[in-house]
Amino acid sequence: MSETETAGSALDKANVHGLLAAVFRRELTAEFLDELRRPALVAALAEAGVALDRDFLDGPVDKVLDEHAVAYTALFIGPGKHVPPYASVHFSGGNGELWGPPTVWAKKFIEETGFDYSGDFHDLPDHVSVELELMRHLWSREAEALAEGDKETAAWCRARRETFLADHLARWVPAFCGMVAKESPRAFYREMAALLDAVVASEAETSRRDRI
Repeated sequence: MSETETAGSALDKANVHGLLAAVFRRELTAEFLDELRRPALVAALAEAGVALDRDFLDGPVDKVLDEHAVAYTALFIGPGKHVPPYASVHFSGGNGELWGPPTVWAKKFIEETGFDYSGDFHDLPDHVSVELELMRHLWSREAEALAEGDKETAAWCRARRETFLADHLARWVPAFCGMVAKESPRAFYREMAALLDAVVASEAETSRRDRI
C-alpha cells in the first residue's frame, strides 16, 4: 500500500475481500442473495465490471438459491470433476494434494497474524474463502490503524498482507479463477471469479510498484 492510502480505501478493499470470501465459502443463502441484490451493491459491482444477469437479480428466490446450490456443489465439491478451492491443489499445476506444504504454510501464517478463522467453518486453512478472510482481516486492521494514526500497526498489517499475497495467494488464485471461468455452469460464479482474479492482480501490481 502506498503512503497515500487512506483508511477509507483500505476499508473498501477489506469489504471486497469479505464479499468474495462469502461467495466462495458456501452455497448462497437467502440473506446473502438479498445483500447481492441491493441496488447500491449491484451498481458497485457493475462499476467493477461484474455483470449480474436479470435472472439472478429478479428471479424467484427459491429458484435462484436451488440453481446456485446445485452449481456450487458441482463446481467446488463434487463428486466427479470439480474445481478444488484449496491452494495446495493448484500450487503444483493443479496436480497437488490436500494438506500439502502450501496448506501447512498458510495455516502457520494465518495463526501468526492472530486471525481466528474457525468458528462455524470446519474446512482446510488454505480454502480460498479462509485466505480471502485473512486478507479482509489485514485490510480492516490496517484501516483502523490508519484512522487512529498508528503507523506501526498499519505498516505491520501492510507487510503481512503483501507477503501473503506475493508468496502465496497470487501464486495460485489465477489458476483457480481460470478453472472456475471455464467450468462454472452459472454466470454468477464466472463473474465473481473474474472479479477475484482482477483484485488479486491489481493488488499484486500495486505491491510490486510500492517496493520499487
